[in-house]
Amino acid sequence: MDKAELRRAVIARRDAIELDARAAKSAVICARLVELLGRADTATPRTVAVYAAMGSEVDPAAFAAAAADHGWQVAYPCMLSAADTAACGQRICMRAVAVGDVDAAPFIAHPTRAFTAAEIDSARFPIVPADMLGMIIVPLVAFDRTGARLGYGGGCYDRYLPTPSASCQIVGIAFDEQRVDHVPTDAHDLPLPNIISA
Repeated sequence: MDKAELRRAVIARRDAIELDARAAKSAVICARLVELLGRADTATPRTVAVYAAMGSEVDPAAFAAAAADHGWQVAYPCMLSAADTAACGQRICMRAVAVGDVDAAPFIAHPTRAFTAAEIDSARFPIVPADMLGMIIVPLVAFDRTGARLGYGGGCYDRYLPTPSASCQIVGIAFDEQRVDHVPTDAHDLPLPNIISA
């Protein structure tokens, strides 16, 4: 099965999980992420990058709220315009978002839309340099026992994940139903060091 076929099959499987079951599984995953946060080295930068769930993805919102309660800054991915991508070599950046500003951040409301730097209030939603991230929560479509990750096909995280410092914890989150025997990979695909599923 190629990547596109596998992506369609696993998303359909994920979509079939009942809403209540998805919410319960997301809660379990968020609780495990909070445990990880509590064990983070005090010297680690205290900013965590999460994502806003789309469709039937694991919802990390409860973890984001808990991280903020623990004094961590929370950042979300913002897709970059073609010009900004060409200038910096990345398709996403991470922007800090205060708890009360989540509903006002256009890149959270429209996570797949690319934004120019001029469209975002950088004073309100500043870019967090990759080396200032202590933890990154990564969405995924499918994963296998080796940590191979199948994303949505844009390569955004594959380009971004090599840029944080070595101390940054990188954690993929998924439902057990997203586990497959083998994820087909290309040379640019990076395995995840940690995946939490429920």
